[in-house]
Amino acid sequence: MSSGRTVSSRSLPETIVAVIEDDAAARRALSRMLRVQGVRVASFASAEELLHGLTETRPRCLVIDVMLPGMSGPDLVDKLRADHLLLPAIFVTGRIDALQMLRRRGMDDVPCLQKPFEPALLVQAVTRALEGETPAHRA
Repeated sequence: MSSGRTVSSRSLPETIVAVIEDDAAARRALSRMLRVQGVRVASFASAEELLHGLTETRPRCLVIDVMLPGMSGPDLVDKLRADHLLLPAIFVTGRIDALQMLRRRGMDDVPCLQKPFEPALLVQAVTRALEGETPAHRA
């Protein structure tokens, strides 16, 4: 099986943002939006791939597609919270009903960007998350 994981190192090593997106073109685009701003990016094709590389990668923020094969984006956040890994996350989605689904799951504290969106919106959301301006995540 081919791995979708890549790492770019254009900024401080302690500032890694993990991009979890199953669509390769979208994953590259999301990663590029962040790298242009000097953010180090580790990209993953699935939630399971992130979980496998989490200890090695040590991301400070997650950009997660809501709909992933296998474990979904919200399921990944639930698992991380259950494991007391309270990383700030930003969901990205092409689904119209994603915000309602996230609210029903009690995840309205996680920012969600509707695809397509301007790169500045992603950069702003990640910057806020890295600066601790996003709402505190529940354990």
